Amino acid sequence: MNYNKFLMTSVLLGGLCSAQNIFELRDVSKSFNVIVTIETCNENKCNGKATVDLYDKGISRKYQTLFSDDFYLDLNESSKPVFDSLKNSVVFDDFNFDATEDVAIRNGNSNHESPFYEVYLNNTSTQRFVLSDELTNLVHSNSGIFKIDQEHKRIVAYQKNGCCWNLTSEYLFVPERGILKVLEFEEDTRDPEKVKTVKREFIDYKWFAKTTIYPRERYFKEEINENTERN
Repeated sequence: MNYNKFLMTSVLLGGLCSAQNIFELRDVSKSFNVIVTIETCNENKCNGKATVDLYDKGISRKYQTLFSDDFYLDLNESSKPVFDSLKNSVVFDDFNFDATEDVAIRNGNSNHESPFYEVYLNNTSTQRFVLSDELTNLVHSNSGIFKIDQEHKRIVAYQKNGCCWNLTSEYLFVPERGILKVLEFEEDTRDPEKVKTVKREFIDYKWFAKTTIYPRERYFKEEINENTERN
């Protein structure tokens, strides 16, 4: 099983894994090594309560311990490797564009099986990760964790309803104020003959909307061409 191979590798590399529900991850963050201890594991998955210990790479000392009431780790051989699954459950990025790493910890699922996360911002003055209710609520109101567009300094969230309706929302992070929604792009493909898109932008403190109707065949042909050009 790749599960056992991972455990053996962890023991050989770090000497810190003493039981089957302890996992070490060293390359998920620039600044921190991570050790996750999960309550319950079987051959297919680990889930339940978990502690996430963060160790400062620079001084090899524990930085902070975070907790999850409903952590999840996929161990199926047919799924992504365990290291990748851990990276999807402990996510580091600069969520508020202040040039320091923040972290999101897996904690449960929505009714539609989208993963929930609790999002922590790194407070450099106190050297502690602090729970962000606003960013955590953003995860809970969308389909999975948001993405970070570092180039444009935007937080990009995705919402999905079935196969044929999608909403992409973009936010700015305003210091001392929090997130501000500045763009929405709605895509509705439920009609068998046409596709409807609505683009809404927040410009000069006002919302502007543009609705476009495409013949279905043309819309998906253009979308395929755009994806080909990007690749």
